[in-house]
Amino acid sequence: MLLGNRSSPNKLTNVVLSNLRQFTNEDQILRIGGLTQDQTTYDPNLKEAIFNYWPPGDTADQPVNSTIGPAFWESFNAVEGVSYIFGLNFYKNDSTWLYNLQSEVNQTLLQVPTDRIHLFELGNENDYSAAGGFRPPTYNQVDYVNEWINKTRHIQVPNVTDTDSLRFFAPSFCCYNVTEPQFFSPWTVWNSTYEYDRDDWIEEVSQHGYVSGVGDNPTLQGTLMNHTEIIISLTSHVELNIFHRENGRVYTMGETNSISGDGSYGVSDVFGSALWLVDYELYVASQNITRIHFHQGTGYRYASWLPVYHDGVGPLVKPPYYGNIFVARFLGTSGTRVENIDLSSDYNSAYAAFENDRLSKLALIDLHEWNPSNGTTRPTTDFVVPANSFKSATVEFLSAPGATYNTSITVADYSYDYGLAQGNPVKVGKSTIKVAPLKGFFTIPLAYSEAALVTFSMKV
Repeated sequence: MLLGNRSSPNKLTNVVLSNLRQFTNEDQILRIGGLTQDQTTYDPNLKEAIFNYWPPGDTADQPVNSTIGPAFWESFNAVEGVSYIFGLNFYKNDSTWLYNLQSEVNQTLLQVPTDRIHLFELGNENDYSAAGGFRPPTYNQVDYVNEWINKTRHIQVPNVTDTDSLRFFAPSFCCYNVTEPQFFSPWTVWNSTYEYDRDDWIEEVSQHGYVSGVGDNPTLQGTLMNHTEIIISLTSHVELNIFHRENGRVYTMGETNSISGDGSYGVSDVFGSALWLVDYELYVASQNITRIHFHQGTGYRYASWLPVYHDGVGPLVKPPYYGNIFVARFLGTSGTRVENIDLSSDYNSAYAAFENDRLSKLALIDLHEWNPSNGTTRPTTDFVVPANSFKSATVEFLSAPGATYNTSITVADYSYDYGLAQGNPVKVGKSTIKVAPLKGFFTIPLAYSEAALVTFSMKV
């Protein structure tokens, strides 16, 4: 399992999460759920933590169904420095649905310390319940809201929090294209006519969204390494965030990543995806969206790490993780304000970090896809930045030999390769430079398929 268990915590998962906390001083919130939460049944007699079922010959990333026993919750205490959003089964609708839900809630409350339970989530992407065959064809948004309300009321446990009620992460819809009638609308579900949050138990709004899908034939340059496409893919989230903030609600991106369907080979699992992740995360931060949850899973192409041996490989620290590290270094401790700097470019982007309303860092990203096979010298662009009151600038790079590489990646001259130190940072490069101002400007060199983190030092 991703987390391990009490007797054998997963070392790599603990290491990679700890690495990130070293820069942000913030604990992570892990969402345990997704598609499988609505296909999971609790069995009090199951001795093993989880039993996943794939039909013979099925090679899908996710099982058709899962059964969990009491030992399943041991893994929640096997990772340090995290709290959890626990996903409950909404789709189960037979005679045991209530027992199943109450058991999932009770075991979570029994085995996980209260301060490590961030929220509960009832159902994943249930906006296509009818279209997916999980409910009758006539099932509509009113039916969904009433069923969600009924089920959350049946699993309340007295005196579990200061407010004497469970708190939820919802609705976790997959889609926001309201022109498709088979999907519910993440906008209208909040209309007063639905009274979706009539019990005032929804703590955070969750909406899902991906940049593209595997079936859309995504490419590295055309789909991910394109700043304009990143902004377009996030437009609905920006609008939903404004809508919910204006109505006093907390908005989060409850599930996202590059290519839906667990990622695409040669696109989601190479260095170019790390550059995409930096641009994607920092644009989200610049729009003041509360939090973003990247979808992860064993063997997924877009996963940031592979915690166990799987299909002949692993454990591994994968390319997207280097993007996570870059962003953590850029954001630093809480209180950093991020602003997008519009360069009017598809292939270059920049962000400014302010601490106590004072500029402290820049992130510069080049999204031109470059590989050694191009057969030319790797182009470099000079970014000219006003020095203002700064005496120097330290420039650290996120780099690799090329955009399609999945090894030899460094961030600030450090490698997190599992083969070097099991995910711990090892200094392997000497690319970091210190730049002095010339005639009132810093000149920052940036190669194609590279990102730079620029940290300014004030004049004494």
